[in-house]
Amino acid sequence: MVENEVSVNGRFSMKINFNLKGIGSKKSQIWLTTTINKERVRIYTGLLIEPEYWIKTTRTQVGERASEDSALGNVQLKYNKGVNKGLKKILDNCHEYGVEVSQNHLMNNGMEHNAKNFSDYINAKIRGVEVSIRKKPAEFINAYIERKSQMVNRDTQRRIVSGTIYNHRNALQRLQKFCEDKHIRLVWEVFNAQLEERFTAWMMSKNYTSNTIAAQYSIMKVWLTEAEIQGLITDKSFHRYQTKCHDVENVYLTEEDINKLYAIDFNDEVIKTQIDPRDHIEITRDLFIVACWTGLRFGDWKDLSEANINDDTMIVHTHKTDKTVIIPLHPMVKAIIAKYGGVLPKSVDKSKTLKHIRKCAEWAGISEPVSLSRVKGGQTEIKNGAKHDFLMNHTARRSFATNMYLKGVPTISIMAITGHTTEGNFLKYIKVDKLQHARIVAQAFAQ
Repeated sequence: MVENEVSVNGRFSMKINFNLKGIGSKKSQIWLTTTINKERVRIYTGLLIEPEYWIKTTRTQVGERASEDSALGNVQLKYNKGVNKGLKKILDNCHEYGVEVSQNHLMNNGMEHNAKNFSDYINAKIRGVEVSIRKKPAEFINAYIERKSQMVNRDTQRRIVSGTIYNHRNALQRLQKFCEDKHIRLVWEVFNAQLEERFTAWMMSKNYTSNTIAAQYSIMKVWLTEAEIQGLITDKSFHRYQTKCHDVENVYLTEEDINKLYAIDFNDEVIKTQIDPRDHIEITRDLFIVACWTGLRFGDWKDLSEANINDDTMIVHTHKTDKTVIIPLHPMVKAIIAKYGGVLPKSVDKSKTLKHIRKCAEWAGISEPVSLSRVKGGQTEIKNGAKHDFLMNHTARRSFATNMYLKGVPTISIMAITGHTTEGNFLKYIKVDKLQHARIVAQAFAQ
């Protein structure tokens, strides 16, 4: 007897019905029908039966099937048994589907129970081919990000850093917010030729910079390439998504600026009235100056308490590149280290650090007028203001690279300290204007 209830360990159950559909001939088609999440599913089983030999479910007998009455004769009986065998096989396929769905919680890319997945799965089984279940993009991408946190960079052979994982999560959230705002279901078909235009327009309306937009598509290409390999996406349009970044204008601190910062007197009566002793603003100033002479990223200089520091060098294992760098100590850095008894303190959090740096630069009189341009929301935006208002935590690293470059230190030596692996990326840090370039060349002529 063909049972029409599929149940798996109390985790999954569904009711399957087999119904006839007349096709204008003596025999009728047998169709599988069910309802999943209020969506009706109908699948042709590939089996045929004469209606007079079909038994429907009754109160006492469960499961639609072909009659196996011996009075039908050997030929018809054999045919009807073959039909029931085919129906039993399809129900077994439904049970296999239920097993996979019930184990969804155990697998990163487990199968979701929905009408599309069920139809694809059963149709593929009926046709005798393997099925490729189309997992939802958000689930697939989240699983990929989880795996990525355990991955190793192919070029550097190092673990993927937390900052990269953070960027991937942000990119997914940005995509989901776009779909939510535009009332679009996030399915694989979304990633077509029209998406880039619509998504870019949305990001521009939210005032994302051109670099953020380019980075969004760069990250999406990573996901979609993986999905393409697994056969989840066939539209090739995503390969044409633009990922080119624009150079961003930034400021750097000259040696004179750094000297001004170092000269701040925190015992000055005017400054003391603006300081909350609990803010540790002097510590922030000191650590920022250390970064200006070491080229370290904020992620590294925020906690140098465990750095290997001797009389002339500082040895730091960097977080982002997982490299150990050896940095010679500038006299100003030596003085700061001595100030704290040989062990540098930890910084405050990132946002508070930025406020401290800008305030200190204001006190130091680093206030010459600055005009910077950037592409934001699809428009070139020009901002004017005092130099101290444009400082960032990363300004210290940029200042180190630029000042060493202007001093004529070989690029390869600066890169050995900053940890840059390509000269192209390193040169993006160098903030030298046309007049400074002309002076560098003139000095070379004079030698």
